[in-house]
Amino acid sequence: MSKSDNIATENSLEVQSSWDAVPGTLNWENKSSNGDLILYPQPSNDPDDPLNWTKIRKIVNLSLVLFYTFTTGIAGTSTYSILVPISEATGITIAQLNNGTGYLFLLAGWTNLIWQPMALTFGRRPVFLFSILGCVAMSEWAAHISSYGAWAACRCLLGAFVAPVEVLPEQCIAELFFSHERSAWMGIYMLVLASSNYLAPLIAGYMNESIGWQWVQHWCALLLALNFILAFFFYEDTMFNRTTKEAEHVEGSDEDKYGHMITVNSPRNLDYSHKMNYLQKMKLWRVNPLVTKRGFFDMVWRPVYFFFRFPIVAWAGVFYGFGLVWYNVFNATSSAILSAPPYNFSSDGVGLSYLAPLIGAIIGGLYCWSIVNYYAISLARKNNGIREPEQRLWGLVLYNILLPSGLILWGVGAAHEVHWIGLLFGAAFVSICNVLAGSFSLSYLIDCYKDISGEALVSVILCRNTLSFGINYAITPWINHSGLQNTFIVAAVLGLVTGLTFLIMIFGGKALRKKGASAYIKAAETQIIHVAH
Repeated sequence: MSKSDNIATENSLEVQSSWDAVPGTLNWENKSSNGDLILYPQPSNDPDDPLNWTKIRKIVNLSLVLFYTFTTGIAGTSTYSILVPISEATGITIAQLNNGTGYLFLLAGWTNLIWQPMALTFGRRPVFLFSILGCVAMSEWAAHISSYGAWAACRCLLGAFVAPVEVLPEQCIAELFFSHERSAWMGIYMLVLASSNYLAPLIAGYMNESIGWQWVQHWCALLLALNFILAFFFYEDTMFNRTTKEAEHVEGSDEDKYGHMITVNSPRNLDYSHKMNYLQKMKLWRVNPLVTKRGFFDMVWRPVYFFFRFPIVAWAGVFYGFGLVWYNVFNATSSAILSAPPYNFSSDGVGLSYLAPLIGAIIGGLYCWSIVNYYAISLARKNNGIREPEQRLWGLVLYNILLPSGLILWGVGAAHEVHWIGLLFGAAFVSICNVLAGSFSLSYLIDCYKDISGEALVSVILCRNTLSFGINYAITPWINHSGLQNTFIVAAVLGLVTGLTFLIMIFGGKALRKKGASAYIKAAETQIIHVAH
């Protein structure tokens, strides 16, 4: 029997022995140990297990992941405030420029069907590095486009290269941190992602006024090049084959609940005999011994299957997708609305208007990082220490208040030519909800289905980016046909209806997790483990 066969057997037995509870239901609080939180998943005794890394090592690693998130976000959104100047300089229409953004989102979703298997097979490090290099090239090319064909091709390729930012940072957070820590770091990730999307147009507006729109793209390429240098020398892979699965008994004796787990304060005997040195940590790639050819190609189609097989995965994708859709509606209309009468903003003025959604993103990130995480832990303790993923979702009440209000203020307000401050309040509200949609849906998905989260995240991004592609393609003709007021009234209603679906998950999510437990067990057992006979 080969090494991979042995590992596969161990993993299979581990799953079978621990999965008699509802997926995602965990005991966070050890009643027999002063109420300490339980660590999920259980760390190994390997010092190179990311869960065992020192705090500094984790922070350095995550900082580089967040810098990657920031720079690729800059590359993808730097043109939002300067669409009018680009159109005037190149002859490409606003509708065509928005189409290009739609292509970017479409490719940024669907190419993860390749990127994710590559990352699970050869590690996160080579995928990050190759992605950054591709983004450098595409950002530089964008400075020289002069036709719609070149613009469309550039946006498609940029979408393909930027795609890993949609799934790998979330996966790295799940690999670096324990279950009770993830929501806070997911909020930080969403804050960085959203902030880059708002800072880029702000800076781009001023750069366009002073040195031209081409230098916006040169700036993106230089920032990404710096990202590549830092990642090449300091980013280490978080790939680690863990034999423990994130599941726990919720009924039975205290020994059933806590006997095989460890508390936050429990010491761990780490084996330093095989600790990697710097050069080993910085290898350009690793080969996962568990992945066969069959396993690799199975990972390509499984995310599509997961979307239709697990309702919670589908909900996360649709909810996150609509949260981003309304942000894209704002981006697609900001330059046209604020550049036209009665506002007559210059490109740097349009860029400066992105301070409002930037502030909104910060508020949304802090809300997810502090209040919601604290509230979820409090609910778990009131529930005899049992964590249910749905407990976090009550924080989405704010989403359903702010999103329709923000869309009405922005679109209907612009139709009635209200003061620009009113519009920016609307933009800030939509921005808060963009962060909330991503943070809550992804945290909920990982909490429910941690052991298949790598592939399930791809499912979510496929849905989210397909919806984003559709809205970027449709928003200009929609507004031309229906006008700003009617378009945004419909958008506000759709935003509220889709937002209220969180109540379905709160009251029915656990039943869905229980009903799909057997399919989840099978998916967890077979994830990247396909033994060649």
